[in-house]
Amino acid sequence: MSNIKQQHDRFKPVLTKAGEFDIATNPEPSALFEAGNAGFQLWCSPEDHPAGYDVRMCAGAFAKPCAYVGDVCWGWDETEKITHLVLETCAYELADGKPEKFSRQLHPPKGKISIQNRPADIAWAKSKIRWLFKQAGVPCPPIKLKESFRSQLARDAA
Repeated sequence: MSNIKQQHDRFKPVLTKAGEFDIATNPEPSALFEAGNAGFQLWCSPEDHPAGYDVRMCAGAFAKPCAYVGDVCWGWDETEKITHLVLETCAYELADGKPEKFSRQLHPPKGKISIQNRPADIAWAKSKIRWLFKQAGVPCPPIKLKESFRSQLARDAA
């Protein structure tokens, strides 16, 4: 069995739990996830959301009103081992609902706040990630923030 398959199998219980707590089909308050192949998405609801996420949410194709918060994927090392999680948050609903205050830009114009990796979203997301791993009975690896493409360019240019 390949190391990659072993690593995916190691985290399969987490994706199974994310499927049980799928926001698309499960109206329960704790259902705030959407499973993928190598990670999952996080959604919030009017009752359970990051601080400051006070915007109108609608159900759309989901089981309850919600808004996208972020994406979590497996972080790999050079030996093909999952060593951490990579978290990226983006509060699209804030930019759409309060454009006078929030910006989609990583480095927003003066007087606006970026919707990418807001501290409140990160803290909320980390608590939900840890909760999901606990439900799955899998130790939660370290959670790291995804470095933006612009940040990578600036670092590489230095």
